[in-house]
Amino acid sequence: MMASSVMAQSLLIVGYGNDSRRDDGVAAHILVRLLERLGLGEDEIGGDDELDPEPGLKVLFLHQLAPELAELAAEYETVVFVDAHVPEAGWDPLSWQSVESAVEGGMVGHHLRPGTVIALADQLYGQKPQAYLLSVQGHDFDFGWTLSPETEALAERAVDKLLQLVAERGLMPAGR
Repeated sequence: MMASSVMAQSLLIVGYGNDSRRDDGVAAHILVRLLERLGLGEDEIGGDDELDPEPGLKVLFLHQLAPELAELAAEYETVVFVDAHVPEAGWDPLSWQSVESAVEGGMVGHHLRPGTVIALADQLYGQKPQAYLLSVQGHDFDFGWTLSPETEALAERAVDKLLQLVAERGLMPAGR
């Protein structure tokens, strides 16, 4: 698939993290709740899964960001990355930040930062979508599948934020 030369009014939501490390997998929980609240049932998004619930809206969960994501990102007007952060990051518990296009860190391996994905979309495909990071503070990163109560509460607020964005873009499924 080649990246389109014209971006439509569209939204790509990319959650990433290790869903077997409790709060590090908050993005997977957020995406599942988002789909439920969009009325799409309890479709579970596991590793490297994606769902197109509505034309112009794609929801994707990855264990880590890879260079290959740049091609897909180039096809969207807006990309929202969803991840967890540790309290030591110094960010608000629920953080919404613009992502600047910049190659951050090395290009060795398959673990990139959001700004690097956007920089690659620009350099390789000539498209630089607006990008944001929605980050939720994690409290427990031990092995396990459930979220800590604190992170669970923040995850619901994150879902509300994403629903608002989906609605603002006119991408709500019919009947919602």
